Amino acid sequence: MTRNLSYDQRMARRQSISEGHFRSSARRDRDRIRYTRYFRRLSGVTQVAHSNEDQLYHNRLTHSMKVAQVASALAKIFLIREDIDPKYLTGNRIGETTHPDDDSLATSLDPYVVEAAAHAHDLGHPPFGHRGEVVLDNLVEKASDGAAGFEGNAQSFRIITILSSQNPDWGCNLTRATLNATLKYPWDRDDPEAQDDDGEPDKWGYYTDPGTRDEDAFRWARKPLAGRSKEKVLEAQIMDWADDVTYAVHDLQDFFRSGLIPLDELFREAIGEVGSEDSRLDEFALSTDEELGDFKQYLNAETDVDTSSLDVAKFFRDLLQIFEGDPRSLLTPFSNTDEEQRDLKLFTSMLVRRYLEAKRSNDPKHVRLEKNGGRYDLKITPKYEDQVETLKRLTRYYVISNPVLMQQQEGQEEILENLFRKLMTEAKDAEGTTFPSSAIPSPYSERVKRSSTTDTPLYRIVVDLIASLTEKQAISLHKRMHGWAPGSIQKNLIG
Repeated sequence: MTRNLSYDQRMARRQSISEGHFRSSARRDRDRIRYTRYFRRLSGVTQVAHSNEDQLYHNRLTHSMKVAQVASALAKIFLIREDIDPKYLTGNRIGETTHPDDDSLATSLDPYVVEAAAHAHDLGHPPFGHRGEVVLDNLVEKASDGAAGFEGNAQSFRIITILSSQNPDWGCNLTRATLNATLKYPWDRDDPEAQDDDGEPDKWGYYTDPGTRDEDAFRWARKPLAGRSKEKVLEAQIMDWADDVTYAVHDLQDFFRSGLIPLDELFREAIGEVGSEDSRLDEFALSTDEELGDFKQYLNAETDVDTSSLDVAKFFRDLLQIFEGDPRSLLTPFSNTDEEQRDLKLFTSMLVRRYLEAKRSNDPKHVRLEKNGGRYDLKITPKYEDQVETLKRLTRYYVISNPVLMQQQEGQEEILENLFRKLMTEAKDAEGTTFPSSAIPSPYSERVKRSSTTDTPLYRIVVDLIASLTEKQAISLHKRMHGWAPGSIQKNLIG
């Protein structure tokens, strides 16, 4: 029976039955991720602000789709550049390639692998954004007496290797290439690489809990990279940069449009401070630097980011200078006219292009591949890394620190904390019984009953359940378990 096979045996079996398929293995990986319920679920998970607001903000699904598009585009840019030695790249000029598991993963590049990884990178994000991630991490750490935690990237890896049941209990059956492309943090929670400046666990790529089998999946994925265990493969580096660019640019688009980020004022104050070569802009210049000054002060006070190489005022001014549309629409508060919508879309496209390739083919390449021994690494000019980080910080300063959003998050924390405690109590009562738990939806109730034989910790099953919910499902389950809204007895909240 396949359930009793080791991870190595399972994957070898998958390889034997997948040969001769009309799609490349990378395309098949991408499609399998697209068709999981975990991918569909992302439409109900917040990116920064809830998508039920008056403005149609990006959610985790729309974000993931755009990361996939940007990452695939960047991979194809590298494939067609003439100065890249093609012998180090698996694939032809259009990226229609197979990606066998025994390829040298450190020297490969396949746009379909990059796209698959982008689809998968946010699967593990729980309800309520990054705040939810922190809450669940603290709850699991307490439940495990400090031995384990929760991390969105590790949960994504767990989903594609274990939880998403293409076949029973072995995930989506993806190639090593795709699994490694998802691993932005190829180490576990206890590795020194996972520690922040205070020595606390920060970001890691897989769980090591007993009975979870995540570590087996990780070791299988990394087997061809023996001796380079902590290296991010090139495809993971490309996906990571695309994630940063997409997050920075499209959040800026969302919140300028809704009036939360005063981009127009920042532009006008930058013109007044730095000056402009374009006389059309002079009339819009502001002599004050209230918003710009406050934002620069915020950047200087941040201890986890270094934008010291960036002149912030000049950066904003230069964005206007290179904008190919009429900059006037960016110098007044957004009022949603057709012209403003077109210009904002053009501005967004310009920003994405700026952080993928040089404007002209003979310009210096600020995003490039650098040969490192027998492999390539992605290299980004520090100036452009600082620019993307500055755009991300705009959202943190004006939106994430917004008192109204923080009030909302306090309530969301309470929902997750109450759900975890209630479900842990139910799981302990149901463990090893034959009678189904009334409070834990299937298939998680089945996993609870099997936990004594599989050695899977109850806290991991409970957090798997919570992390699989949309925000609407989490709120509904919380109301039901507290008697605030009974709902239908025919409704499975996990469906």
